[in-house]
This record gives sequence, C-alpha cells and structure tokens, in this order.
Amino acid sequence: MSSIKCQRESRGSVAIALVSVCLLIWSTGTVSAQSLEPDDDFNKGARTSLQFLKIGIGARQAAMGEASIAIVRDVNSVFWNPANIAGIEKFETSFSYVRWLGDMNYVAGALGYRLGTIGIVSGYLASLDYGEIPEALVTSGSGNSDTRTGNSFSGNDFMAGLTFAREFTDRLSIGLSGKYIHEGLFTYSASTIAWDVGTNYDLGYKGIRLAMSAQNFGGAVEFLEEGSQAESFDLPIIFRIGLSMNLLSPDGNALGSLGNGHALRMGVEAINTNDFNERFHVGGEYTFNDFLAVRAGYRMNYEEGNLALGFGVAPEISGMEVRVDYAYVGYEFLDAPHRFSLTLAY
Repeated sequence: MSSIKCQRESRGSVAIALVSVCLLIWSTGTVSAQSLEPDDDFNKGARTSLQFLKIGIGARQAAMGEASIAIVRDVNSVFWNPANIAGIEKFETSFSYVRWLGDMNYVAGALGYRLGTIGIVSGYLASLDYGEIPEALVTSGSGNSDTRTGNSFSGNDFMAGLTFAREFTDRLSIGLSGKYIHEGLFTYSASTIAWDVGTNYDLGYKGIRLAMSAQNFGGAVEFLEEGSQAESFDLPIIFRIGLSMNLLSPDGNALGSLGNGHALRMGVEAINTNDFNERFHVGGEYTFNDFLAVRAGYRMNYEEGNLALGFGVAPEISGMEVRVDYAYVGYEFLDAPHRFSLTLAY
C-alpha cells in the first residue's frame, strides 16, 4: 500500500511540476509579447519574417482547427510539438501537400524511428514555392502604364530539421528540435537556425493530456543589406498550450461509451505569438474502428481561416498502416487552401 501511495504522490508531483512549467513559459511569452506594445492600439503585425513557419503542416492537425498538440502523436508532430513523436511505435513517414494562397505550393515530409528505450528521432523537410512572379519596374521609361519587363523571377522558403523525444515516465514525454531555415526572393536571401521544445503529459484520468510547445527560438534574419546597414526581423515565436480529453472510448477511459469501435476526442488550445494577440483553437476527432475519422475545428481571433473540416481513412496493408487525410479550411475573401497528407506506419 505504501508503494502505491508513493507512486501516486510521485505522479501527482510530476503533474503539478509540469503544469507549473507550462504556465510559467506561457506567462513569460505573454509578458514578452506585451512588452513590445507601447499602447493598446499598437499593431504587432509585420514585426516578424519567415511567415511560412506559421502555416500548419499535416491535414489531420489542420482539420481539427489546429487544436492538436495534446491529441495527435504522430510523425507530423515535429511541426507542432516535438514531444508528440513519442507516439511513434516503431517507424513512421509522412508526406504533406498544401495548395496555399496565391497559387503557392507547400510540400513537407518527415520520418521518425524509435530507438528502443533511448528515445525517438525524426528528420523533416518543408518547402514553400512562390511560383513564377512577373518582373515589373517602378516606372516605365517610355511612360507606359504597364511596367512589366516580360521577365519573371521566383522565390521559396525552406526548412530542414532534426527532432529527438524521450519518454521520461510512462506518462511524460519531452522533445527538442533544431532546424535550419532559409528564405530567398529574387537576388535576396537570408538564413538562420531555430529551436523548438515541447512536452506532453498524460494525467491518467479520462484520457486527459496536457501539452505545451514553444517554437522558433532563434536569432533575427537580415534583409536588404547595404554596406553596414540592414533591416533585421525576428522569427515568429509561437507559444502553445493545449488540453485534450476522451469524450467517447470503448475502454471506459472517457466520459461515455457507444460501444466497441467508437471514439471521440476533443481538445482546446491557446496560442501566443510575438506578432499577434492571443488566439484560441477548439477541435475534435471522431473515429470508427480505427479506420474512418471525421474531424472539425474552429480557430478564434483570426480574420480568415476560422472553420476547419476534414476526414481520413487508415487501412492496414500487409501489416503496414496507411493513413490518408484531407483538410479544408474556409476562407471568406481568399481561396480556401486544401491539405492532403499520406502517412505510413509500421
């Protein structure tokens, strides 16, 4: 009895410590972001560069309104919360595609492998292609209103990184990512290194999980360098804290049950960045027989891209799980982006 009591007290201490760390990091990020504002009317927009880092990768995560850092524990978690790759059982690889705004194409790939009791390691790549952009001058020498030269140029954003995560207890996992980031447009380019860190903790009650991640810690990048002068911009630092719960599950570890095969999990998430006010996400995922998934979510305090919907199927082929996911995020004034992901898991 004393042994069980000690274990419970130890787990309770871990939970309290983790919650305290999450709240401390969150409050630090909030104070840091607020310190940039000289008054209530100050607009933090256009303070950061490399905006592609805020585009969500992974159709499953996007379909839940991005309320995913406490729910999804697959290889695409490297783009959200590095601790969540601890959900990889042996090996996973994934490819994602987004037809982004302005006919831009965003592709990403990741693979992860479990190294026994040592931990889980993952590598990933992502690239946003701007496409061909018509070249134009500020003014035309002939006085013509059409200043296009007939030439074109292009640009792209690129990211490559490595992630390591480890399960320190049967409930707590912690992950760390290091990544190289590059942006190029016409003859201009900039590169830097950034870091992500995250945690995921299973409270052991009704499937409740608490997760936190802090992304894009790194130096500023400089553009338009002229001699000793250059414009410097910070990276979009993102603090996330999320909570999820099983609403339905066949094993009884939830608020209710509809019998075998039915599962429903929902999550809420708060976001704080250094270039915008606080935002909130809510979403969920219903699965039937671990084969069919239907997802929905909503993002609050966004001017565009609030409602998200999606679905996925996960057939097993020759002992390999094949997951195909799709997400639609509604935009009112812009073309709605469509996301597709293909994941293979052993």
